[in-house]
Amino acid sequence: MRQVAVFSALLLFTAGVTQGADLKSGLQVGDGAGAYNVRDVTGPNAGKSLCYR
Repeated sequence: MRQVAVFSALLLFTAGVTQGADLKSGLQVGDGAGAYNVRDVTGPNAGKSLCYR
């Protein structure tokens, strides 16, 4: 029974590692960031919501 548990854990670990290799997070090289809104806290636009592109 212990061998089955060890084999199962090894199988799950191996599957997780191989799936993680294909994972890409965030912007990739050459991708542009989309527009985003911020709340300005200083300067002439203080207190206003601004869209950056």
